[in-house]
Amino acid sequence: MNLDLRGLIRCGSRSDTIGICTVLAITVLGVSRISSAQDRQLYIGASAMLSTQSSHRQGSAPSLPTGGAGGTAIGVAIEGGGFLTSRIGLGIEISLPSRFTALQETDYFRVFQQESRHRDLALSGVVREIVVSKRHARLSVVEGIGFVHESTLQRRRDQAGLLPAFPPTFGPYSDEYSFARWTGAAVAGGDFEILVTPHTAIVPAVRVHVIKRSGDPGEPGWALGLGSIGMRAAIGLRATF
Repeated sequence: MNLDLRGLIRCGSRSDTIGICTVLAITVLGVSRISSAQDRQLYIGASAMLSTQSSHRQGSAPSLPTGGAGGTAIGVAIEGGGFLTSRIGLGIEISLPSRFTALQETDYFRVFQQESRHRDLALSGVVREIVVSKRHARLSVVEGIGFVHESTLQRRRDQAGLLPAFPPTFGPYSDEYSFARWTGAAVAGGDFEILVTPHTAIVPAVRVHVIKRSGDPGEPGWALGLGSIGMRAAIGLRATF
């Protein structure tokens, strides 16, 4: 898996991300101070993740693709936060899937195809509530809000020749071009912590991201037909201290 972390490294270098990074930093620092003052636990974690994105066709006009651009990809997720009480915590989650590849075809005057490699990087502030706590296991529900960075790399190829053919024969792909945008999102899910030591746990988790997709046909990502629901399942390690 070849993950592109340049977007995270550039955090704060663009004006549209400065506010996001500032809010995240303030939240983490605030949780740390509150948790230390109340002698509560802080936690950090990392997980391997499977992300699934649904899609739909944006319309039946011949100038639109005959299907949406959905797919499944693996990725990583990291988290950090602290508990305000014995059962309530605040945290930050970052999930970074690799890009999935989707092929869309448009049967217009001349048939053409667009190959898209897309991913949604999610930054979320969450509230965690422990609903069941046993000696070696804990079950938590999680909900929050945040931002999603939609990022697409795309290239196109057109039908070769002047006369229609079935199946069509396509020429070479164009150079790859890109487009991206930030949008709002809500998240909900749950964690099941299996304690392996007093300060370390294996954590299967699931997250449902509800993403505000663009409704503007003038935006390049609109024709992808990405669904508003993104499902992410993960398993990883969490350490408390």
